[in-house]
This record gives sequence, structure tokens and C-alpha cells, in this order.
Amino acid sequence: MIKIIDIHAQPNLESILNSNIEASHIILKDQYTEVKENVIARLELDQSSYVVDYTNEGYYTNDSKYMGQTFINIKDWFNNITLQPNIIFEIEDLKWLVSKFKWENTFDITLNALLHLKDIKIDTHVVFDFQKKYAPSEMVLLATKTNIQDNETKFQLNKLAVLNGYQPIYRTKEVSLPPYARTLDKILFKTKFKLPNRTYQQLYKKTLNHQMQSINIYEKKQEQVKPYIVFLGFDYGYRGNSKYLFEYITKQYPKYTVYFVTEEKTGNHFIKPNDIDTQSIIEQAGVVVLESYLPDHLQPNGTIIQLWHGTPMKQLFLDSKEPKQNGSIYNYRARKYNKLKKQDYFITDVETINSQFQSAFPMEETKIIPCGYPRNQYLLEHADDKTVINETKQALNLDDEKQTILYVPTWRDIEGDHYLLDFPEEIKDNYNIIYKLHEEDMSQQTNSQQNINQFDTQELLLVADIVISDYSSTVFDALTIDKHVYLYTPDFEVYNEQRGLYRTVYDSINQNQYFDSETLFTAIYEKQYNKQDDTFINKSNHSYETITQLIEQSMI
Repeated sequence: MIKIIDIHAQPNLESILNSNIEASHIILKDQYTEVKENVIARLELDQSSYVVDYTNEGYYTNDSKYMGQTFINIKDWFNNITLQPNIIFEIEDLKWLVSKFKWENTFDITLNALLHLKDIKIDTHVVFDFQKKYAPSEMVLLATKTNIQDNETKFQLNKLAVLNGYQPIYRTKEVSLPPYARTLDKILFKTKFKLPNRTYQQLYKKTLNHQMQSINIYEKKQEQVKPYIVFLGFDYGYRGNSKYLFEYITKQYPKYTVYFVTEEKTGNHFIKPNDIDTQSIIEQAGVVVLESYLPDHLQPNGTIIQLWHGTPMKQLFLDSKEPKQNGSIYNYRARKYNKLKKQDYFITDVETINSQFQSAFPMEETKIIPCGYPRNQYLLEHADDKTVINETKQALNLDDEKQTILYVPTWRDIEGDHYLLDFPEEIKDNYNIIYKLHEEDMSQQTNSQQNINQFDTQELLLVADIVISDYSSTVFDALTIDKHVYLYTPDFEVYNEQRGLYRTVYDSINQNQYFDSETLFTAIYEKQYNKQDDTFINKSNHSYETITQLIEQSMI
């Protein structure tokens, strides 16, 4: 249990902690700190103190790379463009800190924790919004002189001192420049902290201003909005939810001016991503429809409707450590977070999945609409459409006497194909095999696997009898129209550890999960199949109508 203590209202912290508090962890705040209680309700903390993420005055302005790690140390924490008291304290840790070390404010306690506690963990969720820049007291900085040995840490404490108007704590010969030094750090080191503090503070302010210009912060300009709709699709691809909603609207509501940004189609409704007018068309649209993250360079002023691209089994954004992305992509979290804040509506396939999206994305200013996915409404409407199904079978040259297996593995951000299935001759002889790579998969298919990526996944689901996947949201689409779904996951433990899964979601559809191919093929051949849970399945889809109503309301 996490307890929030307002130390502004209750200044006698040590006395409060030594009373009978029924809590394992403590959050400290004052009148300038907002704690996102809807987020802390979803945290799963063990018996450790945790560094968590935060925003400043509503926006994500950090550039920290440590969010991809499991543990943090003082050097990691200092390697961030903004420093704030962003710790959730294990209660015994906090009792020890406030009784052992001097402090005046929450920043002091946080700094002492990072200097003296071992094994502080990292949770990737945005828990705090700070309405001011917090700073350490001079008393606490001076107190570090007796117990800090590391010269890089001494440099950072000197920097912290001068940026907050104090004298340097350590002599120049005692400090070392960190290997990840910023331009300001190099100036501080070269000038030996001898310039006036206001000079360094001005340089820091310039650094912050540069940061603010690179992290997708903008305000919508409603006066620029014009009454038309633009679809961006999934990375400008003509497929998925965007494709089916677009086709419905252009057919049923010809009164609307509608554009789809893609290289894959031509005609009156289609514009290319790199056309000279495309950016202004997007930014002036009354409604912009997305299916993934919004590109950095775009700043839409109209209503933004996020369709997303499936019910997630894989942990997303703030729920996932994403060590590769956080460690190597410039301002990865800041750029994504601030764009996600601009979304007005977020479409989900079923209400039971809403809490996962609320945990993964900043949703305080976004309304979730669990009306179903357009691509699944298409499936439900055509599941028994013999004309469509037979046309697709003929185009794929499928043997009508055999059942069809559709294999749709998800992508990994690693090289190699060791996790992919190689179908044995016995299966090939008795089933039609359709193999469809994920659009972002970098793996190479083998010669024995048929690549039919030119067909839309929904078309392939209609003709399939059996669907094999691993961690792809496609399985929920397949279950929506009662296809038999098997999961082949030879890398399950590694994938769950590195990428992260929503276990509640995954466990709802893993009744036919196999970790080796031989057992999987035996189950298929002998028709062994367990009925699947329907917790995250929606067969009462009304996405076309509901989303169209949202668009009409936004165009008024």
C-alpha cells in the first residue's frame, strides 16, 4: 500500500512515520506537487524504494536514459536535464533517511537516498507533476563533504550548488568531468566553477530552452482548422483500422472531404507523405485520424482520434522499460509523451482493455471510447460472406479441400529468425499454409514459407481456419470471428523479461500455447484445441457509427 504524505501540511515527518502507518511505501509531496493517484493505483512495488518518472508543469521535459534500467545510482540520476524529488520511498528506507541525515525539503531526502541507499529500483510510470523547480538546501550539500569519495559525483554536487545560487562545495582538484558531460558541464569544468553563478544559470536556461524546442510541445490553434478529415494510417500504410474506417466514411458520407496520406494508393482522396502541401493539410484538418504514434514534425490543430492498431499483449510505452529505445533514441520518452497528450479520443476494441492503455499512455486529457475496432467490424460483417471469402481463396490459389493455417508472428527488434516456425512436410501436405510477416519484422523468411504480405490481414483471417501467432494482437481479431488460435512461443521467458507482457491479457488467450514446434504440430494434426477466454473479445462492434459521430461532432 502506498501512502501520500503532504509534508507542507504535516511538517513533523519523523513523528508521522513512527506512528502506526499501514503502508509499505511513502510518497512525499507539498503544495507544488501533483501525484497522479490513478497511476499509483496500478503500480506493483516490491520491498525497495523506487525512482519514478515525472512531468514539469504538465509536460514531459526530461531526457533521462535510465528509464530502461532496473536499478539506478546517483550518476544515472544526475544524467538528466531536470532534477526533481522523484522517489517513492520504502517506509523503512524513509525512516532511516529522515533520522540519519539532515534535511529541509523533499529534494534533500531524495538526494540523500540516492547518495546513501543501495538497490533503488526504477518504475517507468509518470507519477509526479511538479509545478516548480525543486532545489536542495545548502545545508545538505555541505553535509556531503564528509562522506562522498567519487570525484564525478563531487562535480555534479558542485554543479547542483552553483545552479541553485550556492558556492561550490568541492575544490576544483577534487572533481572529475563525467563521461556523459553536456556542454554546460564542460564549461563548468573548464572555468573551474569561478564564473558568477548567474552566468551558469543563464547557460542552463538556454539548455532548457533548446530542450523545450525539441520535445514536441505546442498548443493547438483552433483558428487554423478547416472542415476536412485526414487519415495517417499505420505509419502511412493503407491497412488496418484506418483503411476500413476510411472506406466506410468515403462511401457512406460523401459530403466530407477526406484525405488518406500514403504512398500505396493514388486517386482523389490520396496524398503522399512527402508532397509539398501534406504537412499543412494535416495541421489544418478538422479531424486527424491516427493508428500509431504521431510523427515528430507534425502539429495537428484539429481533433485527434487515435484508432491504435490492436488489443495489446505486449507492454506499451510507460509500462515497458524499452531499454534499447530509452538508451539510444534522443528524447525518446519526451517526444512521444507530449504528442500523446494532444489526442482527444482513443478508440479501444473492448472496455476491459482500457486500464492497460490508461497505464501505458498519458490519458488525462483523452477520452477513451471502447466501441470496437473498424477492422473487426469488417470481419464480423464478412465472416459468412461467401463471395468475398471465395474470391480471396481463388486469388491465393488455396486448395478448397484443405483447411488453411495462417501464421502471423509479431516482430522483434532483434536480428535472426530463431523464433519462427518451419512447417513439416506432414502439415504442408494436409493444410494450406499462409505465412504473413509483420510489416516491421526485419527477419528473413525461409524458402519454404509463402510471403503474401500484399494481402490485408483481415482478408487472410476470413479464409483461415487456424491462426498461429505468438504475441500479436491479430489473435484477438481471429477470436472475434471464432477462428482456432494457437500460440507458438519458444522465446516466451526471454521475451516476457525483455519486452514485457500484460499477463492478465496474455493469460486470457494462452489456453493453446506451445513452447516447441513438435508439440504444436501434434496438437493441430490431432485437432486438440481448448476453448479460449472471451474477456478481451468484442462481438458487439459499432465502431463505424460511433467514430463517425465523433467526427461529425468535431466538424461542427
